Amino acid sequence: MTAYAFGTGTLIAKRTDTANTPPFMFGVLQDVSLNFDQKLESLVGQNKVAVALGDGELKITGKAKFARLQMTLFNNLFTGQSSVTGGLQMVSTGEVAMVPSSSAYTYTVANSSLTPLEDFGVFYQSSGIQLAPVASGPTTGQYTFNASTGVYTFAVGDASAALYVYYTYSATGGNKLVYANPLMGTSPVFEVYFKTTTANFGVSKDVTIKLNACKSNKLALSFTNQKFAIPEFDFQAMADANGNVFTLSTTE
Repeated sequence: MTAYAFGTGTLIAKRTDTANTPPFMFGVLQDVSLNFDQKLESLVGQNKVAVALGDGELKITGKAKFARLQMTLFNNLFTGQSSVTGGLQMVSTGEVAMVPSSSAYTYTVANSSLTPLEDFGVFYQSSGIQLAPVASGPTTGQYTFNASTGVYTFAVGDASAALYVYYTYSATGGNKLVYANPLMGTSPVFEVYFKTTTANFGVSKDVTIKLNACKSNKLALSFTNQKFAIPEFDFQAMADANGNVFTLSTTE
């Protein structure tokens, strides 16, 4: 029975230069491409067609488009750096704030206990005009921010003003990766396993490809209004420690 391939199949990658790292499944997979680019050098005389061809570099590259976002992708397949549990970086976007009508003219943010905090702007609700941060002694249209307490202080001229405040804080859950500037040549090595199964008249046919050692050269994150984000992950294969590159298996 003839074998066909339909759909995107399954793509999984696992870091191999460090032990006991969790694999990453490219979830909600949209597209996968594997390219085998064989460089040929031609020997040509006075005639148009080459009299000999010499095969040079074989470049094996891949690209995956998918929807699942997980820390394992960033730390084990691209950066090669460690993440920690907790300290999820969050931003409060447009928290509604009201300056008191009498002294003290302060506002304490809702997440004041989730330090460290950082101010990212204050705006008047009515006009959208942005207030200016100052170190101390704010006048009308200015404010100060205490990063350790989450307290905004305003001028008497802004009494009863309705505002939107933007700031970042550290939540207790999630995962966090702080990227430190590494030496060149230290990116992670991982293996890639691809499988597609297609039934033809009730008979399942498989095609599997395992690339033994790969490195990634591109991770693209694109966010579009009214669309789901579909990251793109590019990688290139090389020989592993035993000199082997890939294993290809087909039912037929």
